[in-house]
Amino acid sequence: MRKLLSATAVALVMAAAGPSLAQQSAAIANPANAYREVKDDNVMVPSLKRTVGQLDDMDVLGPDGTKIGEVEEVLMDASGQPVAVVVDVEHGVGIGDKEVIVGLDQLRDDGRTLTTALTNAQLGTLPIWDD
Repeated sequence: MRKLLSATAVALVMAAAGPSLAQQSAAIANPANAYREVKDDNVMVPSLKRTVGQLDDMDVLGPDGTKIGEVEEVLMDASGQPVAVVVDVEHGVGIGDKEVIVGLDQLRDDGRTLTTALTNAQLGTLPIWDD
């Protein structure tokens, strides 16, 4: 009986999460369709309190304070709101030279640089930006 209840609970959770997981997978599978580059350097990125131009080439540090890369682009969603940045990840991070998409919610501005709590392993699973 306990196994049946556990299996039922898992099935219900998976069924409820299915649509949201599918949406996330679709956005990650083809980020070029989900995001566009912000071309105007004067656009403000409210969550970081900086303009697109100020974020360009800004260093991004990992959780241990080492540089993982720098901002190459700011990306917006279909509504025109800045939602992510493209980070040109340095070779020394261990995931190869890649440009990955990092959500703005994963970044903090310390005044001089951007920091993220994402580990190298997590960075390696982020969608790649191929402009």
